Amino acid sequence: MRFLILSLLCLMTTGLSGQGKELTGTYLPSTNACPSPEEARKKMTVPEGYEVRCFAHEPMVQNPVAMTWDHRGRLWVVEAYEYPEGSKHPAPFGGEAKDDRYHPMPGRGGEIPRDRVIILEDTDNNGEADKRTVFVEGLNLASAILCGDNGIYIGQQPHLLHFRDDNGDDKPDAWRVVLTGFGREDTHELLNSFCWGPDGWLYMTHGVFTNSKVRRPGQPESEGFKFDAGIGRARPVGQASSLSPSAAGILPAQDQPGKMPGTPEAGKMPALPWEFEVFADGTSNPWGCDYDAAGNFFVSACVIDHFFHMAPGGIYVRQGGAPENPYAYELLPSIVKHKHFRAAYAGVQIYQGGRYPADTHGHAFIGNIHDNAIHEEVLTPVGATFKCEPRRDFLRANDGWFRPVSTQTGPDGFLWIMDWCDKYPCYQNAKANPEGVDRQYGRIWRVVYKSEVGVQASADKNALAPPSHPTSPKGSTPTRPTNDLDLKKLSTADLVKTLEHPNNWMRRMARRMLVESVGEQDRSLLSLLKDNMPNSADYAAIEVFWTALASGIIDFDLIKAALSSNRNDLNHWAARAFGEHEPNAPKLLVGLAEHQEPFVRLAAAVALRQYISGSLTVNHRRKVPVQDHADILIATRSALIRSSSDADPVLAHAIWMLIEPAADSFRSSALGESRNAFLEEMASGAAQSQPLSRVLSQKAMRRLCDTRKAENLDLAVEFCDKIAEHDILLAHALDGLVRGQEGGVIKPVKEVSASLAKWRSSSNADVRKHAQTLAVMWGDAAAVKEVIAVLHDGAKSEKERITVLQSLQKVRTDAVKDGLKPLLTPQTSTALAVAAIRAAADLGGDEFIAPLLQQSASKDFNVRNAAIEALSNRDTWTKALLSAISEQKVSASGFPAPVRRALATHKDKGIRDLAFKVLGAWQDSSDDVKSLIAQKKQACLTGEPDLANGKLLFTATCMVCHEFHGGGQKVGPDLIGSGRSNLDALLANVIDPNQIIGNGYENISVSTKDGRTLAGRIVEDTPGHVKLLGAGGAAQVVPRDQIASLTNTKQSLMPMGFGNLPDAAFRDLIWYILAPPEEGPLTPEKKKLLIQGVEVPETASQPKKTNWRAIDWESVSLWNPDWKVSAPDFERTPVKLAEYHGKTNVLLVHPFPDKKTPASFERQLKLEKTKLKFSVAADDRGDWLAKVLVNGQEVKAVTVDHEKPRWKTVEVDLTKWKGRDVTLRLEAHANGWAWEFAYWHGITLE
Repeated sequence: MRFLILSLLCLMTTGLSGQGKELTGTYLPSTNACPSPEEARKKMTVPEGYEVRCFAHEPMVQNPVAMTWDHRGRLWVVEAYEYPEGSKHPAPFGGEAKDDRYHPMPGRGGEIPRDRVIILEDTDNNGEADKRTVFVEGLNLASAILCGDNGIYIGQQPHLLHFRDDNGDDKPDAWRVVLTGFGREDTHELLNSFCWGPDGWLYMTHGVFTNSKVRRPGQPESEGFKFDAGIGRARPVGQASSLSPSAAGILPAQDQPGKMPGTPEAGKMPALPWEFEVFADGTSNPWGCDYDAAGNFFVSACVIDHFFHMAPGGIYVRQGGAPENPYAYELLPSIVKHKHFRAAYAGVQIYQGGRYPADTHGHAFIGNIHDNAIHEEVLTPVGATFKCEPRRDFLRANDGWFRPVSTQTGPDGFLWIMDWCDKYPCYQNAKANPEGVDRQYGRIWRVVYKSEVGVQASADKNALAPPSHPTSPKGSTPTRPTNDLDLKKLSTADLVKTLEHPNNWMRRMARRMLVESVGEQDRSLLSLLKDNMPNSADYAAIEVFWTALASGIIDFDLIKAALSSNRNDLNHWAARAFGEHEPNAPKLLVGLAEHQEPFVRLAAAVALRQYISGSLTVNHRRKVPVQDHADILIATRSALIRSSSDADPVLAHAIWMLIEPAADSFRSSALGESRNAFLEEMASGAAQSQPLSRVLSQKAMRRLCDTRKAENLDLAVEFCDKIAEHDILLAHALDGLVRGQEGGVIKPVKEVSASLAKWRSSSNADVRKHAQTLAVMWGDAAAVKEVIAVLHDGAKSEKERITVLQSLQKVRTDAVKDGLKPLLTPQTSTALAVAAIRAAADLGGDEFIAPLLQQSASKDFNVRNAAIEALSNRDTWTKALLSAISEQKVSASGFPAPVRRALATHKDKGIRDLAFKVLGAWQDSSDDVKSLIAQKKQACLTGEPDLANGKLLFTATCMVCHEFHGGGQKVGPDLIGSGRSNLDALLANVIDPNQIIGNGYENISVSTKDGRTLAGRIVEDTPGHVKLLGAGGAAQVVPRDQIASLTNTKQSLMPMGFGNLPDAAFRDLIWYILAPPEEGPLTPEKKKLLIQGVEVPETASQPKKTNWRAIDWESVSLWNPDWKVSAPDFERTPVKLAEYHGKTNVLLVHPFPDKKTPASFERQLKLEKTKLKFSVAADDRGDWLAKVLVNGQEVKAVTVDHEKPRWKTVEVDLTKWKGRDVTLRLEAHANGWAWEFAYWHGITLE
């Protein structure tokens, strides 16, 4: 219940058992020893007809995290040794990037980071790597790789690097920073999964909790592109088509195509500037990216749904945070309805290799780290997107060490799987014990189809088709189609012919070779491509088009040939080519916008958006002058009408994203300042484009409101009048206007009473309702009077009365305030009273103080808390509340914890002091809290929980912020997967919620210019307003022009204070969260697993024996989190004990079995408190030696025996080190070697 965002992509986590912090529960490591490669292979199960082969394993490859192939079929691998913290040594390639020129390779000198790139080669082509070459060393947190442009591209935060190999000797000759600004806040969510897209861009994925501002070297951060969750793409500017007069993205005007900066050496690749943009926004921590035979992109994701189709310009649901473009209004969903085991997915491949049976082609193969498996899923087109359904587990490792992080089709046409090979299931393990990360394993597997086993590779270097006759007696399967494969040596004609190869690896590699071999003005290839496209095989025609597009030599003739084709994929990419390269062709998009195929209409909408916004997901500079918009308008209307009945959300989203930038654009003197051509076109075609136009009209009205320009409200009213004959359509548009007022009421400039009167007399109930709401918000006196009458009418439903109340609270008049007061009485129903209290808080005014104080004494829990929260939002009201408490008119008992914290940290010292006087001290995390965790743990371990009562408590408290088994609010994360892996973890989350706070779940404090103080997490952040979501799901929308200050408190939304519950109630609540009946009965075995390692001894001196195989290092590390524990796994220690000789929360450790190394507790800090105090005890049959060291110097030694008193209290005066940075170390030494068990309790600094 601490707002712990469980980002579970666990791609790089290994460790040693015994020392350091080891996690349990969800993070329980594999309990068996790592199997040998052959043992692991034999354990794996695959469908009938398939077989797993090992291409490479340790020590040839270790810690593999990313892989790619070169033109010779050699595998390039990133070995990641520096995860998770990064190296402390200077990174040769990681400093500030001042320019994007090539630099000589640095010389070796001193210690460098350990990450590196190796090349694995199967020289005899028998299926196993037999040669290993180190290409480059000194990388730090490298996470992605891709061959290209005579070298390799490497993702190493904060840079996208290129290493150039001029002479082909497998050693880099120069390096440069291509782009910079990639973040590293969360080192398991770095840029990853590079691939060359069909359009020639370099695509990459990126995690939600790492924040990047991608830019060219030397550019200020403010000019960078925001990039967190989603797919980004980048390319050299010189690669842009000659048809394009300018390049979008981050390229400054002086560096347009054709002006290539830098002076490259003869025969060497020039240092062209690059451009970057976000291709699609959203998901969580996508790790794996691929595209299908038509060029549709897919990613695997973690924690949330595991698989997404990422359409260009799509803005998708996210694990946390908000998209940079706030005007999508509705986020696109995943394409799955099913789930697999847990939540950590990495690597995706849409199989197109030509070697497996036909029923696998086009299927998605997705790695599941937690499930130690590769899942095969079926993709079915639905409109302009897909649905994804499970087919089978294609590979099950049946072993906890298998951690797939990349799945790709190889040059042999089979699936290759990169296996991190680690007992740890999650990055949380590496974070808990980075020093113990294991770095010695790694495997590369191939899954071959057995009818192909024994197929001999051809000796003919031009025979690139897969062999068809088994001839090898050994049953080996070659890793590439020819022994001396080298696509770089093929002629242009042969490369074009290879675009017909059945293995998409060969097609993509041939395309890359062609793209890299031609210059911008080279037309010979274009002629060859034009000749081949009409005659190409099914999958080759699109490859020919992609090659021309990616190389930048495409022209109108080739595009027209694609347009005239009856192939949907060519039509789709013709539209995409217009959007990418040609701003003068909107007329040609009209036909595509009304194409029968939804994917083609999607591409047309994307291209049109690129013309008027300059970028896919955010609004950038336009490619088309405003006066040249007529054909865009016609094409937009065509798309609206043709797509009107489509239920597909992706197509509707794309059309909206086309319209969205025009809400405050396309207005010129030629049109008249009060006209918006897009709105006029929408209005004229809205009736015949329903139901799609209903959604678009609602969003368009919201977007006009979000411009915060009153003249745009005139346009909105005019639009609604034009569609007034169509009731349902009008209702949606008016609903958009109402929603648009959430950021603050904005009134039209022109008189609107006639329009309001017409709408309010409509026969459609929704139209009347929205019109009434608008009339009230815009200050129509008659409407306000009518609504107040409804508010007081007890015959009306509670829901109706609350709805009109919410519209009234935006109208700050005396009449509204007077109408509200009668509801602030004990006779009002709970829901209506809470709504009235929140309305009063919004309206403000001292006349509400007395009735709110009366409500704050209510016996109704919800009413009382709402009143107290309202009174605490304004300084004058807060002082009145505290005075009433002081005078005992309002009880301080059970005061809401969020308000307690807000008052204790208030900016006004007078309020802080008064709160302290009447409410007492507010205690944040401290030794007292840690002691409380121990006390409450003991309460949870004694007595049986009442789960029914626990559910009642949970409903009244936790569900006001969390979703759980179908109920609750979305203020905090869904508790099904967050923070309740075992008792220790949950206790820390509940009692100390500030220990870890996920991004996007911080408590944000907003002070308004009218004196209010609001708190919650930000769920909308637009140029016009901020929307906070607070406890109970209450949303507060604050216009930006009303914000006096906005502060990130760096605290969790969840307050401290749950530890104040009585023990019995606390036990009921905790056990309900841990084991709700909805998840099955709480059996003794299940309870033991959830307790995970907390043993109650049978006697005072001897721990109870168990058959558990693993030490619960998580509970050990949480015993006193300030101190790092180092102790051996020795006779079931270390272990936390509920009680030992009268003391609770005891940690039992033992010295290391070498009889020399002590168990220890270590802490580094700036010393302010100078008395170190702790208690120690010994086993009944032994003694031991306790030592205290400061900065390595022994300052105290005590022999601990079992004589009375059983517990020895040790105190050490540290005054001489006050104010200094120190390392404190407590040690448990052997004293002889008999029963050296050391019991520790209560290490504190006072």
